[in-house]
Order: sequence, then structure tokens, then C-alpha cells
Amino acid sequence: DRRLFFLVGDVAGKGLSASIFMAVSKALYKSATLRTDGADIGRLMSVANAEVSRDNQEMLFITAFAGILDLDTGELSYCNAGHDNPYLIDPIQVTVRRIDDGDGPPLCALSEFEYQGGRCVMRPGELLCVITDGVSEAQDPAGALYGGERVEAMLTRLGRGAATARSVVEALQADVGVFVAGAEPSDDLTILALRWQGPGTGAPTS
Repeated sequence: DRRLFFLVGDVAGKGLSASIFMAVSKALYKSATLRTDGADIGRLMSVANAEVSRDNQEMLFITAFAGILDLDTGELSYCNAGHDNPYLIDPIQVTVRRIDDGDGPPLCALSEFEYQGGRCVMRPGELLCVITDGVSEAQDPAGALYGGERVEAMLTRLGRGAATARSVVEALQADVGVFVAGAEPSDDLTILALRWQGPGTGAPTS
């Protein structure tokens, strides 16, 4: 009851086949997680990778970031399969840092790859922000990219206030909208924000 599992993924390609592949992959990942209760997050990613790779005739691949947050202690176990490195925002010190370990190739790139997870302990009030490259690679009408530096600057500004997890998502999404200025979206855009409130506070806000 105290462990929260979450997953953000992004499939390469567009159209119906990519959408179906993503839906099937999500179901397979969930099944693998439920079957391997209590397993290390790296082992979960390895099992899911083997499942998803088994029937991939179109040679698609998926980037994914998966995490398990212990709601009592703030310990965050995670594994990154080729996804954008997430951000951790400390509201006390007003710092933004990237999670850049516990990584490996995208799912389906190497079907037998043994993923190794990472872990850290979130501070009370600290917020995790996971995005897809539809944020960092959003383009304005001239073709310029939104970029990781602008993401980090935006999250730093939000960290100086009492921003909720929801307001972080909404503010970042709105800033991307201003930047692209009506240009055709180049990719799907997903933002997940998760704040650990501290021990004994129940579920996190997201």
C-alpha cells in the first residue's frame, strides 16, 4: 500500500501502428509488473523489455522512465530506458537537478538487455517532473527548439514559488504553447509532476 508505481513512455513513429504498439506495450508492462511483485525496478524493466520485444515486426522502439516511490520514506527507485532525464525540484534550496543514472537503451533496442535501476531519497516537498521529448523538441514557426535549458529555467522559476504539482504541469504546458505560437506540433507532449509531501502525509500530489 505504501509503494506508488508510475511510468511515462514514448513510442517512436506516428500513426495507428505506433498507437497500437504503445497500448499493447503498456498492457504488457503492467502485466510484467503485477507478476513480479517486489522485484527490483531494473529487473522489472528487463522483463518488460523482453515481453515488448517478442512481437515487434515493425521494429519500433519505446523510451520509458519507470519509478517506484515509497510513500513512507521518500525513497525513489527508478529505471530509464532511453528517455529524457527527469528533473527533481527542491523547493527549499530552489535547485533543479537531473536524474541521469539507472539508464539503458530504449525498449526493443536490445531484447536481452539487463537494466540496472537507480535510487535516491526525495526530500519532503521535493517535486519530480518527467517529460517526453515533445516538450524539449517543440518548435516555433522558425523551427527553433524549445530545448532543455528553457525547461530547466521554467522549472527553476516555478520552484521559487509555492507551485503545486498540477500548476507545474499547466505552467510548463502553457509556456510551450506560447513558444510554438500556433506552429503545427511536431510530437506528442506529456508532462508528469509528482511531489512527495513527506512521511505520514499519505499519497503524493500529482
